[in-house]
This record gives sequence, C-alpha cells and structure tokens, in this order.
Amino acid sequence: MKLGLALGGGGGRGAALIGVLTELHRLDVHPHLITGTSIGGLTGALYAAGVDIEGMSAFFRQMHVDNLFAWPKDSWSLVNNKKIEGLLEDTIGRPDFSDLEIPLAVTATDLINHRLVVLDEGDVITAVLATIALPIILPPVEKDGFVLVDGGLLNNVPFDIAYARGASHVIAIDITKTSYEEGAKPSTPPSGRLDKILKYTQRYGAYQVMTGVIDLITEQSLKTRLALSEPDILIRPDIGTIGLLDFNRMDEGIEAGKTAVLESEAEIINLRNHLKQSRDQESER
Repeated sequence: MKLGLALGGGGGRGAALIGVLTELHRLDVHPHLITGTSIGGLTGALYAAGVDIEGMSAFFRQMHVDNLFAWPKDSWSLVNNKKIEGLLEDTIGRPDFSDLEIPLAVTATDLINHRLVVLDEGDVITAVLATIALPIILPPVEKDGFVLVDGGLLNNVPFDIAYARGASHVIAIDITKTSYEEGAKPSTPPSGRLDKILKYTQRYGAYQVMTGVIDLITEQSLKTRLALSEPDILIRPDIGTIGLLDFNRMDEGIEAGKTAVLESEAEIINLRNHLKQSRDQESER
C-alpha cells in the first residue's frame, strides 16, 4: 500500500501547499511518492529532495517576482528563469530524479506535439523549470526534442499520474479555488521593470484576461479528469483573491492550506490508519 501526494499548480497560490504539508506532517501522514504540476512540481521537488517545512518556507519567501526573475534577452517571455534556477541549485544542489529521497514525477506541456509529458528521469531542476514555465511569463524549456511549458495547461492536479506510478491511495491538493471580485488585481505588484509591465497590462485589462484564461484552462482540465476518476481525498484550500503572481501573500496562502487540512482532518486520519493497518497486516504474513 502506497500513499501518493498530488500537488497542483497555481503560481503565487503555492504557499497553500506549504500549509497543507505542515498539517499533514502534524498528522504523521507521509507520502511514498509525489506528483506535481507547476508550483506543485517545484514544491514536490523540494519535498522529495529532503527540504523540510522551514526550508520550503524560506525558499518561497525569496520568490518575490521582481527579485527572483531576471530580464530576458529574447522574446519568449517577460522574464527568464536564471535566478530561480540558481536558487534551486543553492537549495537542493543539482540532483537527478534517482537521487531524490521520495520518488517524484512532474508534468509539462509539449508545444510541438500538443500533449502532456511526464518528467521523472534526468535532471530535476530542468524538469522543474519546464513545469513552472507559465506561458508569456516564463520561457519554455527545450528537452529531448520537446518544447515544454507549464504542465497545468493539460493536467493541473496530476493525481491520475500518482496512481499510474503505483500509489494505492492519493491525496490531491488543488489550489485554484479562488473568489475574485470584479476587476481584482494583484494586491501589491512587484517593483522594477516587471512592475511597469504589469501596471501597463492592468490598465488595459490584459493581466485579468491572461490569468483568467489560465485559471479557466486549469479548472476545466481538473473537471475533466475528476469526471473520469477521483482521488481518495481532494483538498481545496480557499485561496480567496490571491493571484498567480502574488508570491508576497505567502502567509495568507499558508493559513488557507492549514485550514483546508483541518476541514478534512477526520478523513485524512481514517486514510492514514487504514494504510497503517494494511501495512501491519502485510508484514505479519
């Protein structure tokens, strides 16, 4: 019996994943394998590499958009990913998937063949840069003949992949449950060049259009997969108005994640006890 953990994408809402992981740790719930998409893939990589909750929190606190992302030299995206690549290297080194403490798979979308790609071999950081490559914001990653962008476009909460990788039970976390007000904008946009770009796009509604389209695509993708099958437990933190680029609202996200686990605590404990009982019975045979 193996427990899988599927971590969904959502950009700046990803702090909710830390809140969820904090509470799962408190409940003595530990996955045997992890799947993740976008910020969920990044969080999963940190977790699978052995980074503790405090370390993940410290990492996220450095993910202020303007501080982290460098200005690009090409037209693929608004920003490049060199700073986040360096931050990942400083945090986990440069591991292969085979070096991780917990098996991990992350998803990306191939722009050439228009299909989902599951990354679970080779360099972990390259895979993370692919799964977080939000179109327009971050550049695609070329790997093995693919041109890869954010996996959330096709599978934002990859619980089905966790089952396919051998999980008997899966806890999935979806961080797209928002409550936007009409005309909502990021609470405190980053400063510097990216700030000027965002202010310009906000003036003409481009930011709302872009993030709204991404939210719509990822939401419909999840609905389609849930219609086919469901995870054992689906945790959906109430993200409120936290936007895709609101990395500065980390504390709100963490609390949303913690609250969501508390609301599902009885169900999670039942699953934990069931798995423990099954493993105990298997060991007695």
